[in-house]
Amino acid sequence: MSKTWTQCLNTLKDTIPLAQYSVWVQPLKALEDGQTLSLLAPNTQVKDYINKNLKSQIKSAVAQHNKQLKIFIGVSPNVDQKPSAYKPQATPLFEDYTFDNLVLGNANQMAYGATKQIAENIKGSPYNPFIIYGGSGLGKTHLMQAAGHLAKTKNPNLKVLYVPLMDFVRNITSSLRHNTIEDIKLFYQSADLLLVDDIHLIAGKEKSQEEFFHIFNFLFNGKKQIIFTCDQPPKNIKSLEERLKTRFSQGLNLHLTPPELEMRAAILLKKAQDQKININLNEDVALFIAGHITSNVRDLEGALLKLKAFVDFSKMDSTMISKEVVEAALGDLIKPAIKNIDVNDIQKEVAKHYALTVSDLSSKSRKQHTVLARQMAIYICHELSALSLNKIGKQFGNRDHSTVIHAINKIKDKLLESKETKDDYDLIKLKLANL
Repeated sequence: MSKTWTQCLNTLKDTIPLAQYSVWVQPLKALEDGQTLSLLAPNTQVKDYINKNLKSQIKSAVAQHNKQLKIFIGVSPNVDQKPSAYKPQATPLFEDYTFDNLVLGNANQMAYGATKQIAENIKGSPYNPFIIYGGSGLGKTHLMQAAGHLAKTKNPNLKVLYVPLMDFVRNITSSLRHNTIEDIKLFYQSADLLLVDDIHLIAGKEKSQEEFFHIFNFLFNGKKQIIFTCDQPPKNIKSLEERLKTRFSQGLNLHLTPPELEMRAAILLKKAQDQKININLNEDVALFIAGHITSNVRDLEGALLKLKAFVDFSKMDSTMISKEVVEAALGDLIKPAIKNIDVNDIQKEVAKHYALTVSDLSSKSRKQHTVLARQMAIYICHELSALSLNKIGKQFGNRDHSTVIHAINKIKDKLLESKETKDDYDLIKLKLANL
């Protein structure tokens, strides 16, 4: 280390922000021959940043300690780099996690749009960093990796690094043991697109947070894209350094919510066609499963695999999968029947399904479509609410006891005779189960 440069470092610590000092100045290697102070950067990105943003401050610091020295800023030749005792490995992107394999719905539409826009404009996106947060099994990793696949398709020379957070922590730990921390930092700093899964797990890991802070600053200042997944908004992560919270929150943070009923059914239908599963689901059965498995995509996949196992081990024709087969296969996953639903909710859902108003259900109209809807609402109220027949009648325009019984019996018959009525009934109940 050059004696002059050691003195300059002390001066620069006091004159430039610590983040700039640690990310850009500290990695420089200094060689002094009496006439020239050569400052060698680990790569061209660091050299270019120094020349553009910090050269004047460095010249001023050197002049304070030795006015005779000329300054040369270059890049360390590869021959001077010692072979690393520990080489980090990036986790490959999952081949199935592409935009083509993504099922879209209200739950992920905005996150999909932002992720795709970033992937198509990786060097000019305003959304940096981009953080997708939400509960487990909602497709955060799929979206993030889809960006990686698309970015590589657009530019095969782009360097995309995907790393689960705990792999990053293990790399930091190993590098400390092998004294190769600078190699680890250079590895991550070489990314054009850095994808980090489960960033919230860095909370409480002080050394990992420190090194990640420097890597983040390096990439951000170099206009490199960063995408994270997280289980909560970054500002809510406990034991996370404030400087990281601030940087994470300065970009675009989008919440991924659980998929709605129709989206869950579409996911099941798409995954059922996968070569690894390859079972024949129709829309009614998919809706039936989706109406009971409401938590996340991962649980839907688990239910589908369990159904496949049941079909395979029973040696039955997969084209014969019915609701009864699903109940036998997924018995422990199916929710108990819904009970004590509010009459107002039933009326709203039935009116919505039949494109009527709630007041139509209580009206004196004898139009066939309205009568069917009214009878359906009365039948479901009898099935799911705790109201007596007389009280149900009062909710539908003060109709009497015998009218309510007639409506119930009418729908009972129609459920046996009409597939259309049965489908209406099943879909309305699925909607009510997910209120």
